[in-house]
Amino acid sequence: MHREIAGKRTDDSFPGNGHVGLMSTSRNSKIRVAFYAFVALAALANIFGTPYYSVPLLTPLAMALIGLASLVLTYQLTVKTICAAVGVVLFLFFCQALGANTGFPFGEFAYTSGLGPKVLDVPLVMPLAWLSILIPAWVAADKVLRYRNLVVASIIVAAVDAVLEFTADALDLWHWKGGFPTELNVISWFVVSYLALTILGKYATEKEPDPIVPHFLFGQLIYFALTDIGLCFLVH
Repeated sequence: MHREIAGKRTDDSFPGNGHVGLMSTSRNSKIRVAFYAFVALAALANIFGTPYYSVPLLTPLAMALIGLASLVLTYQLTVKTICAAVGVVLFLFFCQALGANTGFPFGEFAYTSGLGPKVLDVPLVMPLAWLSILIPAWVAADKVLRYRNLVVASIIVAAVDAVLEFTADALDLWHWKGGFPTELNVISWFVVSYLALTILGKYATEKEPDPIVPHFLFGQLIYFALTDIGLCFLVH
């Protein structure tokens, strides 16, 4: 295919262009494979290694790093984006602090000491960890489901959290009064995620996201599911 640009004839089928595209695709594939391999090994370490030490303690930190990476790979780092991101993190922290101290809106639960320093009974990594599900869910709704919609993305977030809750209990990260969360937690995750995504959508400057971002969501889901199933049925 040929086209004219600034008086010059270009050829989209030029072999060099295709070679660059293939190299990029190959690199992205290797990154995805490495990420999923890391996820699987971390889950196996939880199951067959020392499940109440190193890997569980690194889980929220890894989620926080994934949240920051998702932000950088999905949005332009403008002043508006940074302010929007800070606003969302503070909003998520407020919701978690309210929940941890009053039982509203999620229900009665408590974070353990294994999650690191706390402020108002909320580990500092948790709002960033929420971003690791929130942003990839938005990108997955758009790029995978082809349905760019806040409701769909928020449903995805709530569904992933439903799996996460059992894993968190198994890894001694936080616990619910009565043993398990209620439907109130699912509804609250949906509402809070919808509001957080609304803030990002209105004030952050979005760009074409990196192809790895939806895989952050799928990888975490695999990690949560494998860990929970393994600890429940293979260890205990």
